Order: sequence, then structure tokens, then C-alpha cells
Amino acid sequence: MIVGAIVAGGKGRRMGTEVPKQFLKLGDRTILLRSVDAFLECEEIDAVIIGVPKGWINYTKQLLDEGGYGKRRGIIRVTEGGVNRNETMWKITEFAVNRLQASNSDILITHDAVRPFVTSDIIRRTIRTLEASDKKTAVTAAVPATDTILRVDEDSVVVEAPRRIHMMHAQTPQTVYLGTWRKVYKKLTEADREFRTDVSGMYLSAGLCVKVVDGARGNIKITTPEDLEAARKRVVKETVSEEKE
Repeated sequence: MIVGAIVAGGKGRRMGTEVPKQFLKLGDRTILLRSVDAFLECEEIDAVIIGVPKGWINYTKQLLDEGGYGKRRGIIRVTEGGVNRNETMWKITEFAVNRLQASNSDILITHDAVRPFVTSDIIRRTIRTLEASDKKTAVTAAVPATDTILRVDEDSVVVEAPRRIHMMHAQTPQTVYLGTWRKVYKKLTEADREFRTDVSGMYLSAGLCVKVVDGARGNIKITTPEDLEAARKRVVKETVSEEKE
């Protein structure tokens, strides 16, 4: 079984809106549905589980019912998210195990709901790479850094400027075998669960391998009002281009 885990539990405080950012519109669809769309375009996906704030569960189900998914609507589940990204990922994981009877050898593809421009090709790349790897490996989409990355201390003093050729910006999806991921998460301390919000960091802390596949510069994460404005302009531009064709 291959399960898509869409993390949509955030409240969007940095966006400054009453509505969580994953439910804001980009064109005629919400940010969340655009992420769901990419997963449903992958025939390899057997189930999609979305973790959302408790008060938004019914609203999410209604969005999905009206999303035009036809028979594919039946593979989408909605569950309550957690207080942070990691807890939401864990609740989705346990839903997969307890409700869908997912096994340790099944694949979990974690994705931030607010990366609505992810493509089915990127998702498939992570699946293929993981399937060609051992069970203790994680796979993440990433793009090469175009700016110099600085490491600073607590006083904002630069202590290292690593060579840019070795630096990459992590994205999602991040893809893992369910059994290994559960073991890694259970061994994390509470402090680690707060600090390590990225699957790559969790696996590395456990001494495990993380492989990278090509993401896309357009696979942006919508976090700030400026991100949202840029995303909306992009959708308008793409819509105009499609209409001309």
C-alpha cells in the first residue's frame, strides 16, 4: 500500500488570516485541494489521509465531496491533526495503521498541504527511489541552493559558510517506509519532536540514510502573505495561458 499523508494541521498564524492558509483560494480551488489533486493524479497512490485542525474536519470533508473527484473520493480520508507538524504526521500515521491496516512494509508519502504546486512526477520520483532503496532509507525532494547558506550562533555571528555546491533546500514530499518511520519517531525525545520538523533531520539523527530526488523551484511553500500573492499571480498567469491554447 502507498499512502499519501497531507499535513494540513496548521493554523496559519504567520499568514495573519482567520482562515487557516490551507483553506485559502488559489483561483477556483483551495490550496489544500490543489495538493490533493497532485496525489490523486498518481495511480500508484492507494489512499490519501489529510490531517486538519479538529474544527475544520467537516468543512474539509465537504470541500472534498464538492471537489469533483468521482470514484477517487473514496480513497481520501480526513483525520484530526496535532498541535504541530510532527504530531499531525504521527496522527496520520496511526490512522493509516489502525484504520487502513497499513503494514510496516507500506510506503508513506508526507507532504505539506501548503505546497500546492507539487506535481505527480515529483511524487513518483520519491516513490521509485524509495522502492529501489532499503527499508531504512528516507527520500526527500529538494532543489540546489542558489544563495550562500550561512550558519550562525545564538548571537547571530556567522560561524560557517558551507560551499553552496553541497547545499540544497529541502521540500516535500518526503517518502518513507511506514515501519521504519514509526520506530524513528518513537525514539525521538519530546525536545527532538519540537526541534526536528523535517523527516530528513529525524532519520539523520537516527543514523539512517536520506536520499534526494529533484524537486522543482515552483514547488513553493505558501507561508506569508507575499507567498500567497505570488501564488495567486502564478495561477492567473497559468489560467490565461491555458485559455489562449
